[in-house]
Amino acid sequence: PPCPAFDLQAYISRYDPRSETSLQRLLFLAHHFHEQRLVGGDGGGPSSSSDDHDTAATIARRSFDLAVRHMKATGNHRRYLEEYGATVESSPSESLSCGGGGAEDDDDDDGSPELVAGGGTSSPTLRPRSDSRSSSTTPRRGGGTAKPRNHTTTMTTKKHHAISRYLDYDSEFVRSSRMAARDRLATMEGRLGTAQSHLMKESIRTALLALAEFHRERGELREAWRRVARSREYCANGRQHIQVCLLLVELSVDLREWPSVRDTISRAEHTVMGGTSSSDDNAAVDAHDPLFRQKLRAALGLAHLAEGRYGDAARTFASVSTELTDQFNGVVGAEDLALYGSVLGMATMDRKTLHETVIDGVFKGRLELVPTMREALCHYSRAEYGQCLSLLQHSSIRRDLLLDIHLHAHVPALLDMIRDRCIVQYFRPYSSVSLEKMGRVFGCNAREMEEVVAKLISGTGSDGAEEDEGMSLGDGARINALEKTLSVEGPRSVERRARRRARVRAAKMGVVFARNAEGMIMRVACVENGIAIQSDKRSSGWRTRSSGGGGRGRDGGGRHAGSGDRTGGTVDQLLFDSDDSISGDDAMDIDNHIVNPNEF
Repeated sequence: PPCPAFDLQAYISRYDPRSETSLQRLLFLAHHFHEQRLVGGDGGGPSSSSDDHDTAATIARRSFDLAVRHMKATGNHRRYLEEYGATVESSPSESLSCGGGGAEDDDDDDGSPELVAGGGTSSPTLRPRSDSRSSSTTPRRGGGTAKPRNHTTTMTTKKHHAISRYLDYDSEFVRSSRMAARDRLATMEGRLGTAQSHLMKESIRTALLALAEFHRERGELREAWRRVARSREYCANGRQHIQVCLLLVELSVDLREWPSVRDTISRAEHTVMGGTSSSDDNAAVDAHDPLFRQKLRAALGLAHLAEGRYGDAARTFASVSTELTDQFNGVVGAEDLALYGSVLGMATMDRKTLHETVIDGVFKGRLELVPTMREALCHYSRAEYGQCLSLLQHSSIRRDLLLDIHLHAHVPALLDMIRDRCIVQYFRPYSSVSLEKMGRVFGCNAREMEEVVAKLISGTGSDGAEEDEGMSLGDGARINALEKTLSVEGPRSVERRARRRARVRAAKMGVVFARNAEGMIMRVACVENGIAIQSDKRSSGWRTRSSGGGGRGRDGGGRHAGSGDRTGGTVDQLLFDSDDSISGDDAMDIDNHIVNPNEF
């Protein structure tokens, strides 16, 4: 069936309209469709038709427009400048909190890039401020000089800025937003100082959280995280601890700091929830936020996904209660949880576990939100692997996977894992099957299928990583390159080969043990009789050592044979070889005499 058109408004409505994840997803969609538009316009990609080109351009424009509205509503001029090519070297919060020029400097330097005529283009060109404004001292009105600024703002010009192709630069927004942010930050810093001077814990916590929200709206996520972390020591009850933990988790996810996500969740499990061992603590947590555990599981699943631990991510997403829908839409939506759990479950779980956990388990209710994925799971459960892979590759599922900000980088690996698992499940009932027929089922030719099957036989996936037992065809599978068939040996032949390998290994171990034992006996005999072996060519040979003193060797050196560790180490080196040092005669003796393959 044809892929339905992408509904941007329905997609972005899943998330909190003022959250950072909403802005990040809008910008991700805008840049994605902008690149698709460029590929389609050049005629070098699969989507080179005029309809796809116009659709991508329209979605890109709408995404940029919604993102700019979001930035203007929250006063996030920092991200606005970055999208147009400006790079702020230091955090603006440092300049806002410093006591330099005050409000008088707003008219002189508003932090916005200067606009230069772009040669007939509607979009502005960014350039740095002049040297007079970036000098070490700034002239103050009325005489004197102001203190040097402890921040610098540099603008870098790139050849192409995607947003400049669709929307014009608004310098008035940057100027007004920076002035408003400076005044607001000064007021909030004053409230925090007053609360600290009066040692009011609740007022300090409230002021820190207000500052964190201010920095978060302006895109300064690390500064917001620092403010929230400081407020943790002023929490007085479980509700406040839960609020701080969730804020830290959301900020860490927005920053893509996955170790911080796991650390915050682990700390919450041992402090807020009391290690999940006390029923009273659990009841108190549920009373404050019944979905607190489910939110932490959803965030932990994102951390597992980002780190490539697909199996843990699948189990974590599948364990999230269906009661969590849009209560955590500042991070993920209900449709995201359904998509993550189903695609990761197909890629990592065997058929029995997939049925118990995803298809027939509590996760089944989430599949109503992604009907196409539910249909693919039904085809997989009925062993209709061709239809299942066709839905995953050519329907809206693949588009939704590639448009997800957390999942898009893992789509090729996950789809290859699902294909490999389908191939293993398809071949399991047969003893021999044609590679050409398998290629028609899975949508490839016999040569490509042969390469995939060879990797599955060797126990490695498409990316070269070691796979589990459910993703390997096993040692008994063999490819007939002449007849282009895949066959599996009977259990008797596989057992015979395994028994022969075991007997060869045991025989080699016996040879090595006998050689080491003989060497140990020889060394003890040499030590008892005062015989030392020297490996030096000038003093080659052997000499005896009397019990009362040292004799002279062949070189007449007069040194004791047992002095130092050099001689003893030489004996060990000569007499004790490694376990793998088996001569060719010994190997032939093992293969020809000890183990006879025709004796079975």
